[in-house]
Amino acid sequence: MTSRVLVVGSINMDLVIRAPRFPQPGETVIGEEFGTFPGGKGANQAVAARRLGAEVRMIGKVGNDSFGLKLREGLAQEGVDVSGVSISDNQSTGVALIVVDQNGQNSIVVSSGANMSLSPQDLGEHEEDFSWAKVVLFQLESPLETVLEGIKLAREKGAYVILNPAPARSLPQEIWKEVDLLVPNETEAAILANNSLQSLDPERAAREFIRKGVKEVIVSLGEKGCLYTSSQKVISHPAFNVQAVDSTAAGDAFVGALSVGMALGWKMERSIAFASASGALAVTKKGAQSSLPLREEVEEFLRVRGVF
Repeated sequence: MTSRVLVVGSINMDLVIRAPRFPQPGETVIGEEFGTFPGGKGANQAVAARRLGAEVRMIGKVGNDSFGLKLREGLAQEGVDVSGVSISDNQSTGVALIVVDQNGQNSIVVSSGANMSLSPQDLGEHEEDFSWAKVVLFQLESPLETVLEGIKLAREKGAYVILNPAPARSLPQEIWKEVDLLVPNETEAAILANNSLQSLDPERAAREFIRKGVKEVIVSLGEKGCLYTSSQKVISHPAFNVQAVDSTAAGDAFVGALSVGMALGWKMERSIAFASASGALAVTKKGAQSSLPLREEVEEFLRVRGVF
């Protein structure tokens, strides 16, 4: 069976510096190594899905600058169809400033640039891509009106809609009922549920999202794994134990892998195990797209652990 995934979302250049710890307000911390890596949640998830065997098309926007040209070329070299990635002459390419501490945790600030000029009209020019896709994957690093238009278009074409609500923000009611699978992390779930992270009950939050109209919810919980919730059942999946080096793009590896499993028609339990393994492998390497695993790596990882 062919796995066809369309990703609508962001494309950034990640500027990454490693440091012993995150600085406090007003403090300067002496960092260590520095590197530039292709990133952006949309691009990361597109590359993740492609490396895991899916046919992938992407719709996004970059600036007419060295970062933008390099990122577009890099996606194409990965095998992602970039005919839907346009170039803006008025906006710079998006960048993310990332600090990674000695425990592999990261702190990120994003300057969206051309990503925020992706318009509903841009999507209309690529309507055939929505008809082609089995799964259409969205994040929130693009304008909200564009995400809403894309979700509606995907539903009209009969595709399965996944929304990774990152960075989290208040969502209009019409989005909730159009989403098949919502995939927030703990922080995003707390924001969407108007809750504090300390008092978050992931299952209760997921049930609230379902009441708003979402069909299924997976809350990723980092070292604690993830929690799947639908109107019929709840599944808790523990995390795989690995030595973390850099958590950048682990969530994107997870979401990209989910899109592959759903496009292949796998049962949810298998898709979650596949996604969890992909996320676990991503934290064992540095960088965003550079850390995303190949399908054979994920399958071997699961085989060794007797999963499937």
